[in-house]
Amino acid sequence: MPVRSEPDDEVNRQQGGTSPSFATSPDAATGPPTHGGQRRSWRRHLRTFGSLTAASQVESALSFATTAVLVRLVGSAGAGEVLFAQSLATIWFLLWDPRFEDAQQRFVPAEQLRGQGKGTRLYVRLLRLDVAAGVLATVVGAVAVVAAAAIGWISGDRFWQFLLAVLAAGAATPSGSAAAGYAIAGQLSRLGGVRLVLAVVGSVITLTALLVTGPVGYLAAALVTTSVSTYVLTVGACRRVREKYGRPPAGRAVMPSGLLPFLVKSSATGSVSLASDTGVSVLAGILGGPTLVTYLKIANAPARLFSSFVSPVATQLYPRIARDGAAGRRAAVMRDALRSSALTGVIGAVAVVTAAGIIGALIGLVYGPDYTILSTSAVVLLAGAALRGTVVWCKVLPSALGFPGVRLTFLTVEGVCQLGMLVVVAQVWSTAERSALAFSWGSLGLVCLSTAGWFVLLRHLAGPLSVTKTAPRSARLGTPRGALRQD
Repeated sequence: MPVRSEPDDEVNRQQGGTSPSFATSPDAATGPPTHGGQRRSWRRHLRTFGSLTAASQVESALSFATTAVLVRLVGSAGAGEVLFAQSLATIWFLLWDPRFEDAQQRFVPAEQLRGQGKGTRLYVRLLRLDVAAGVLATVVGAVAVVAAAAIGWISGDRFWQFLLAVLAAGAATPSGSAAAGYAIAGQLSRLGGVRLVLAVVGSVITLTALLVTGPVGYLAAALVTTSVSTYVLTVGACRRVREKYGRPPAGRAVMPSGLLPFLVKSSATGSVSLASDTGVSVLAGILGGPTLVTYLKIANAPARLFSSFVSPVATQLYPRIARDGAAGRRAAVMRDALRSSALTGVIGAVAVVTAAGIIGALIGLVYGPDYTILSTSAVVLLAGAALRGTVVWCKVLPSALGFPGVRLTFLTVEGVCQLGMLVVVAQVWSTAERSALAFSWGSLGLVCLSTAGWFVLLRHLAGPLSVTKTAPRSARLGTPRGALRQD
């Protein structure tokens, strides 16, 4: 089912990490656990991981199934046009995305310390601002599509594809804030279950529309199911936050100090992270046409599936790293990061070895025999995703320790290099198949350099830790300010 962002980062946007305040929720253990408490903590971690992973895997699998049906129905060129329209709509909303969900997870719990229900009031106000930003972006985007049609840039089915893609992306704008509400309330396990049900129901509806009415009907059904899913998630999130923090008091919520700088950094980081994937599809459509878009989408499917599997690890690492960092426990931070690297590294190695022997048959079975030529590209991109999985902690460790600019720098450099590489590849190789293969090998080399850089930085980021450096400002000054120090 179409969502606001790719399951990679995003499966859902919330999987990029939760705030240190999440450490006080039922889904995370806080403080030194006893033997019995440690057992209950692991059970909570496993339940949360299982719920989020199941939702991510189902969403990814259904997305791949939809792409496969689309390719079989209209061919690689027709499917590429639909995917290009969706990618362009995603890029458009990335430009407008203020990432209120990150601010909610960071500032709402601190606001609650000022009085019963004040956290709820701030959450609702930020949610309304998120909705307003989405409505504004949707209106401007729709007007831009109509204007492009009026001057003859797009026509026929392409007009409806772009318009419906923009409206569907706009309908999903509050989904990030909804996920943040579940995290704030300590209900991540419940969020996974709700997402799973919505994904299955939405996929049945959109696939039926695709088979009966074609791509335009599919996009129209996606608009309807996305709107319903966003409504269900948003209403549920508001209810959970109200149950945890109480009903909001009368009066207008006061915006915490430091909110605007935090939003700027968070928005830039999140936009660059998502644009590195979506931007490739948009640039591929411009340089190589819809066929290259489809080829890259198919070749990248196993890598995205693996990324969605390991992403919940980062979600659960955030509160642990933030808590240990605030206490100055450098060894604990290093231990969690290196243990997660070992675990995801073993899983990634097994995935690559297994996929190498069966990926050709799977691609032929799912997408058709004409696409088995992408088997090598798919294995190479999966190897890159497995290697990136060994530093899954890089999604949350810099911000958890108070250095959000570090990840922004890494993502910006890597994204620019990736897009530049695609430009060179599209100019040197004339066929979509060769371009996809060259791009996959180049991406693997880029991931190798990025992974090595993160391991080098790990020791510098993790130490020496001190309460003065990493603790929330509210802890240092004695008043709840709501944000970590941004170095």
